[in-house]
Amino acid sequence: MAWCRAVLPLLLIAASSLHAGEAFKCFTCEQPTAISLCKNISYCKPEATACKTMLVQIESEYPFNQRPMVIRSCSTSCIATDPDSMGLAHPVYCCFRDLCNSM
Repeated sequence: MAWCRAVLPLLLIAASSLHAGEAFKCFTCEQPTAISLCKNISYCKPEATACKTMLVQIESEYPFNQRPMVIRSCSTSCIATDPDSMGLAHPVYCCFRDLCNSM
């Protein structure tokens, strides 16, 4: 629950930094896309407060090289995964300003 206390002030700061009528922008790709190719810029809906990135590992055939892929989007409620947890299939990263989800 400690992470809630740390994240809530960030959400409030991010929400208050946007002016009424000002569109929030994030990099987006709806399907798993190579990190370097996910460069679409989308204007988010007014209720969006974060840019979200989910890391997806695509398993390949022999020699079993995995290509890191991402899904990026605007988010009204983004909950990041704990960076200290192990074995997560799809870690989620959140950020709270325009075009911050470029990694």
